[in-house]
Amino acid sequence: MNKNLWFAVALSWVAGVLSAPPLFGDTADEVRAKALAVLKSDAPLEQKSAACEDLAQAGDKDCVPVLAGMLGNEQLSHRARYALEAIPDKSVDEALRAALETLNGKLLSGVISSIGKRRDSAAVELLGKYLGHRDSDVVRTTAISLGRIGTVAAGKAMLDALKDAKGDNISRICDGLLTCGANLAAQGQSGEAKNIYDGLLAQNLPVRLRAAALRGAVLCDRSGGMKLLRSMLHDNEFCVFTMALRVTAEMKDKDVTDVLVSEVGKLAPDRVIPVVKTLGQRGDKAAVPLLLEMANNGEKDVRLEAIQSVGEIGDASAVPVLVVLMQDKNDAIGRAAATVMANLPGPEVDAAVVKALESPVPALRLKMIEIAGQRRVGRAMPVLLRTMSDKDMAVRTAAARSYVEMAGAGGIPVLIEMLMKSTDGAETGLYERMLGSVCPMAGDKDACTRRLVDALAQAGPAAKPALLRTLRVTGGPDALKAVRGALDDPNKDVHTAALRALSEWTSADAAPALLELAKNSGEPTERLVALRGYLGIALQKSVAVQDKLIICRQAAPIIQRVEEKRMLLGALGSAASAESLDLVVPYLDDTAVKREAVATIMAIAEKRKQKEYAGVAKAALEKVVKVAADDPAVVKRAEELLKQLGNEK
Repeated sequence: MNKNLWFAVALSWVAGVLSAPPLFGDTADEVRAKALAVLKSDAPLEQKSAACEDLAQAGDKDCVPVLAGMLGNEQLSHRARYALEAIPDKSVDEALRAALETLNGKLLSGVISSIGKRRDSAAVELLGKYLGHRDSDVVRTTAISLGRIGTVAAGKAMLDALKDAKGDNISRICDGLLTCGANLAAQGQSGEAKNIYDGLLAQNLPVRLRAAALRGAVLCDRSGGMKLLRSMLHDNEFCVFTMALRVTAEMKDKDVTDVLVSEVGKLAPDRVIPVVKTLGQRGDKAAVPLLLEMANNGEKDVRLEAIQSVGEIGDASAVPVLVVLMQDKNDAIGRAAATVMANLPGPEVDAAVVKALESPVPALRLKMIEIAGQRRVGRAMPVLLRTMSDKDMAVRTAAARSYVEMAGAGGIPVLIEMLMKSTDGAETGLYERMLGSVCPMAGDKDACTRRLVDALAQAGPAAKPALLRTLRVTGGPDALKAVRGALDDPNKDVHTAALRALSEWTSADAAPALLELAKNSGEPTERLVALRGYLGIALQKSVAVQDKLIICRQAAPIIQRVEEKRMLLGALGSAASAESLDLVVPYLDDTAVKREAVATIMAIAEKRKQKEYAGVAKAALEKVVKVAADDPAVVKRAEELLKQLGNEK
């Protein structure tokens, strides 16, 4: 049947199903009667297709003759077989077997397929002769069906046919035999399944089929299969080797681990790593001694894979070797061992970590300090606390990091103490960053701020800038007061840090102090920083438009430099209102910032709601059209906005 005809049948069946009247009110007998009446009539194809669909749900042995009579109909054979396959009566099998002699091509293949789906063991002898059929599709379907039937007789029929098979039919029959063997094994007939696999292996098969047959043989013969598995690992064909690894993933037997352990040292180099990886995936602790030995010796890639596999198995007995490997001269080996150590489960691993924290080897101590933090080893905290006084800066900073990882906000007092004692800029910076990350986590933020403020009063010049920056992170009235007080510190670095902290304040309560500095400071840089911070408050989303305008209004008289003007225009752009437009318009005449002023007016006009400050917006846009004549795109958009203004009623 050509493709167009098959498509027409399918389309007709769908149309029939969609157009058929609902059957929910009919009894099964009534459904059968109506369907059979349709099939016996001259009804259109789509109605007959729908009738077959109904019989697939409600058919019985009385329907078989009619459906069987349709098996030779190219348009309806598929629908008829669909209905027959669902009828639980032996007469269906008899009808399908009888039809074999009358059909050819796709119709024959279809009936053979239905016999396979029904697993009709009585059809094996009849099907056997089709394994040598001239139509390759018939051979393929026959092999599939015999494999599904999955009896000893079906296997024998295919093994007999395999002896004389040629070309692609060899693969087709072998695929059927592999299915048959799997079905026999699933039914508990392992011996019979092995006979099929042995029969396959007696032939000179393509490597794909030989590998599949070997797999089946190993799985259905657990006692003799280990010898076969060994040979597969050493087979010249890599495909067979990879099939051996697949088999080991399917079998949980300890014997499989023993085979892999005994053979891995004898394998070609390109096969060692896959076997080592497989040992890790199996999770059998019996492999750990070998894996640790391989982790200590051999090529780097093999050692790394062995370490990873130990980690997958997760056996705490590996700890002593991992500790040694962490000190390996090869950094990659040391890092891999440390990663496994950090993730290895068990309290004995935690105990080993705590013990190694006292190691006289700095490099090992450093790694163990990091691991203690990663594993959240609570009993390591006292040791870490002591280690934070170590003379080696790398050791004490690592200890502080791990301590805070576990202590969280509870580590704030210790961090403050470490920061105040530090004389190294990099170390101080580390403690500052750590404080900045944990202070926002404090449950009692006021208490945290008071602790920082008290420390600031006692700290030396080296620690004060870090504490001031941390107070900016915590925020609040007490923090702001302390930072403002530090502006009077005679130390230049402390004063600058206080100014920077104030200019980056995240709430509007810093505005008065910043405005005062911007107005009164005699230092240009300080004045600019204060002004930037003051106008920056107007850019914060949490600040109301009216408050933004107050800030801009108060800043406008002290604006002098071009950079300051640009800052003011940026702040005004975030406060869309009539007043902000009035404040921007004069800057259209300032050639240094004309472009920024135009952009600000356009931005405010775009944000304006209908009928809001229409007159002020119109005047501002009209002036934009005049001063921006050299920018056609701006002029065009301004005119469009003016037109919108004119349409507002």
